[in-house]
Amino acid sequence: MNISNLIAMKKLKFSALLFLMVQIEILAQDPQFSQFYAAPLYHNPAFTGAAHKGRLVANYRNQWPAIPQGFITTAFSADNYYKAYNSGVGILAYRDQAGSGGLSTNALAIQYAYEIHFSSQWSGRGGLSFGYANRFVDFSKLTFRDQLNANFVPTPTSDPAQANLNRVGYFDISSGFLLYNRYLWFGGSALHMNQPNQSLLGNTGKLPMRVSLMAGAKIPLTKRRYGADYGANRFKEKSISPSLLYKRQGDFQQLDLGAYVTLSPLITGIWYRGLPVFNYNGILNQDALVWLLGFKHNNFSVGYSYDLTISGLGPGTAGSHEVSVSYEFDSPKRRKKRATPIPCPKF
Repeated sequence: MNISNLIAMKKLKFSALLFLMVQIEILAQDPQFSQFYAAPLYHNPAFTGAAHKGRLVANYRNQWPAIPQGFITTAFSADNYYKAYNSGVGILAYRDQAGSGGLSTNALAIQYAYEIHFSSQWSGRGGLSFGYANRFVDFSKLTFRDQLNANFVPTPTSDPAQANLNRVGYFDISSGFLLYNRYLWFGGSALHMNQPNQSLLGNTGKLPMRVSLMAGAKIPLTKRRYGADYGANRFKEKSISPSLLYKRQGDFQQLDLGAYVTLSPLITGIWYRGLPVFNYNGILNQDALVWLLGFKHNNFSVGYSYDLTISGLGPGTAGSHEVSVSYEFDSPKRRKKRATPIPCPKF
């Protein structure tokens, strides 16, 4: 390859990077997890303490690995339920990396949820989240126009684009609610309610509020009743759990629709992600088919899912890979009779 072609390729790479950054500034959207029940605090702060015990959750997502330096998102949460106060308290941290320029978002939030028992059958929860996030670009991974030379020796840049790209931090406020009984549940959340400014260029670039609606059911395939001994080892759960998650952020909207099948200790699932009744500039609004395989033993759960891309990007993206791990802590001091659990799959 001659030098002129190499320089042209580097210019193209830099132009593509700037285009990506501009698009992120204008059409900023949150990263997503296909295993949305395995990242409960990320989607709705009302899930804080919903396990009625201590819980640790870790999530990892590698989106479109065939694209160099694509999108990698990691999240970690810890929460606990305090029965004496009908309250759940938790902490959520996540990091999202996008593009060859190392565009990164780091966030940390403290979450609280209060639980109300309306009757012997129905319960409700309301949650709040207060967090802080920052976004920045790793300039060491960027090549600016004035750094291109025939000697291939890196030189300092004086490109004004670097001076205009800043690290930005902002506060973030979210809320959510849940209503449920032993077999049905539904809820909603409003994230980024204050629509913080996350522009890296020093102008106005508000993060749109993300509104989500979620619902599900647990249909037992055995005659076992869900009571105080829910999840006990001597019972092998068999159930089907249809579920949906609708999200809207700015002009973007999406629906995840599918079902889990639990044949303890294995959990499998399949979803369709898209909303084909709406399209953008003639492009059909559909994203992926998602397959999941999970394993749950005692208080430990692990899940793996794969997204098969069915949008216009095609299979060349190599889809998306996602792993979730969780562990729940049982306290010997807790009463044997437990509150009614939210009937969504635990993994």
